[in-house]
Amino acid sequence: MRLSLAGFVAGIFLLQCSPRLFPLPAGLAAMALALLVGTRVLRRQGPGGGLRRVLLASMALLFGLVYADGRAQLRMAETLEPALEGRDLSLSGTVISLPESVPGGQRFLFRLDDGSPKVPRTLSLAWFAEGMDGHVPELHPGQRWHLHGSLKRPHGLVNPGGFDFEAWALSQGIRATGSVRTAQDNRLLTAHDEAWENVPRLLVETARDRVRARILSRLGAARWSGVVVALVVGDQSLIRSEDWQLFWNTGVGHLISISGLHITLLAGLVARIAGWLWPSLRVRWMAGFAAATAYALLAGFSVPTQRTLYMIGVVTFARFRQMDAPASLVLVFALATAVLVDPWAPLSVGFWLSFGAVGALMYADAYAVGRRSAWRAALRTQWTATWAMVPLLLLLFGQVSLVSPLANAFAIPAVSLGVVPLALLGAVPGLGTLLQAAHGLFAGVAWGLSWTGQWPMAVWSAATPGPAVFATGVLGLAFLLAPVGLPGRRAGALALGALLLVPAPRPEAGGLWMDVLDVGQGLAIVIRTRQHALVYDAGPRYSAESDGGSRVVLPALRAMGLNRLDGLIISHRDTDHSGGAASLLKAVPVDWLLSSLEPGHPLLAQAPRTLPCVAGQQWEWDGVRFDLLHPLASDVWDGLRKTNDRGCVLRVTAQGWRLLLPADIEALSERELLARDPEGLAADLLVAPHHGSRTSSTAAFLDAVAPRWAIFTVGYRNHFGHPKPDVAARYDERRIASLRTDQTGAVGIAVENRRLSLSTARGRFPHYWEVLSAE
Repeated sequence: MRLSLAGFVAGIFLLQCSPRLFPLPAGLAAMALALLVGTRVLRRQGPGGGLRRVLLASMALLFGLVYADGRAQLRMAETLEPALEGRDLSLSGTVISLPESVPGGQRFLFRLDDGSPKVPRTLSLAWFAEGMDGHVPELHPGQRWHLHGSLKRPHGLVNPGGFDFEAWALSQGIRATGSVRTAQDNRLLTAHDEAWENVPRLLVETARDRVRARILSRLGAARWSGVVVALVVGDQSLIRSEDWQLFWNTGVGHLISISGLHITLLAGLVARIAGWLWPSLRVRWMAGFAAATAYALLAGFSVPTQRTLYMIGVVTFARFRQMDAPASLVLVFALATAVLVDPWAPLSVGFWLSFGAVGALMYADAYAVGRRSAWRAALRTQWTATWAMVPLLLLLFGQVSLVSPLANAFAIPAVSLGVVPLALLGAVPGLGTLLQAAHGLFAGVAWGLSWTGQWPMAVWSAATPGPAVFATGVLGLAFLLAPVGLPGRRAGALALGALLLVPAPRPEAGGLWMDVLDVGQGLAIVIRTRQHALVYDAGPRYSAESDGGSRVVLPALRAMGLNRLDGLIISHRDTDHSGGAASLLKAVPVDWLLSSLEPGHPLLAQAPRTLPCVAGQQWEWDGVRFDLLHPLASDVWDGLRKTNDRGCVLRVTAQGWRLLLPADIEALSERELLARDPEGLAADLLVAPHHGSRTSSTAAFLDAVAPRWAIFTVGYRNHFGHPKPDVAARYDERRIASLRTDQTGAVGIAVENRRLSLSTARGRFPHYWEVLSAE
């Protein structure tokens, strides 16, 4: 049975890795044929035999593949009609989720009253305050509104090490996102929606909303009130970004994200209390399962809570039927249940971390002999969990916390046995004082985390491991966690260490790797030679709490195994190029900053060494030449010139290939460059100046550069309309092969063996839900 369940899970996972969906009739026909052939073979085989198990597992795999394909076909059919993107639409429906705070407004799920083949019924909307006196009305689950808004299909940034928003939106059933537009007839229709189809969900979401309001009314703006809210109702939007950085640097982020440990301990506590009141094992198990279900729903039913709930459910069922359920069967059954309910669960990082940790713990304890004391058992559990997460954390995030064992040693008991029970009890009317106790206890935990997080080498970063290195590390982990006495067991630590110590890949001597990142409407480029690394521009500022440096560039650097930078160039002060620089300078050691920023600019104080970029500057790294072509020394701080025309223009030459990075220069600067050195502009690849604006890419400039390839760094449906159609046509007329980061994701350029090759993030790992890349 376990092998068949594993086959079903594997089939669903294979579909999620597929670049396209299969015709559903063909899948059903293949499944029917396999069922017919398999039934005949099984009859001949009899009740036992290894071939029977393999055949059943193969049939389960095919069933999982077809099942996931059918579910995906239905979900993809709900995608917003492209012709409706950006149009002003009248929307009437119900708020069906707990609204989350975002900078300047709120985000929530909105279910339309009437469906349409062109508009999905469930939308993810953001409502931002507009103007000096603008405000967002107080939103609650169950409210029916008539709104005006504009919609677009789910679209995210695709970069090395980055968060896949499109996969997340698909898994959440979100096939259109949008924003509410200010209009006189945006109005509340009713305070409560009584439509039967929304009632079950609204009962849960309304309860979550009321509990959150109760917590915030008691704690107000207390420092860790957002953490208390997250631990009770699963709303993490109130936690500060710097706090998340602390939690992940110390390896306790799982405790804040309603871990299965919280639910398990709560279920055990309720079961014990029920046993005191009613001495029946069945009552105890039912009470524990009921408590786990209630907490999982209150917490938003995330993947870790689902895993724990399904496992508790399997064990409860087995106890009722007086069956002996092996731990491995419980795990695989919970795994199969999770993907049956949600075929997109494997797209979640929490899915792999949650099931991976539990599977490792079960494996390590499978052959344990003798009884251990409580403290020794807890120590071994923590030791196992810490090592078990190393391969996945490096694969998914490019870093692992070295202080995690110590931090978890005091954080787990304090949070799971102290903060969570106190916070849950404090959410009950009349027991609000316990919320303050929970907050005070977590404040002590946070102090300890801050102390451990400041240790040298608290976080170890490494390049994203390739398949061979990752497999070697997992094999080493299996040996390391194996029973005592297994030959070569300690050598497993060496194989696991390969994940931590393997050097980051680098180009050959004289070669060059350049990654034009997908930052939306802005620019950020990572350039690597054999021994050096440079970042050219750091992406835009998205909001007061988010920018391209923290969201895109830093994860990309971690995925590349870059812990420091030899240099950072900020071409000019406009925030779509400099908005992420502060985050970058704060997180990564940078030898020098080269820019056209005026004296006194705040960024200059963050760098150890600063230089103005001036035409004529040049240097060479590992056989690769870097030349600055613009601006002149007399223009770099000329306040009468536009900031765009003071931008740093960089030419990179490797193995005879030239790449030109002209930032946001406009026609004035293009004419000046043509007057000074037209031959020096010739390049094989051009990053289109000013994102394809009409102010740039003049015909004379393109003729002088004469590139074979051009890259437009633009945001999806950006309000500037970049690249402008007439500008794009100018490139097409010259037969310049053009790429757009909003369609391709990050673009990688490799110069090696005297050849230049291009690759795209969406092209390297295509998925069936990325409909935009195919248009």
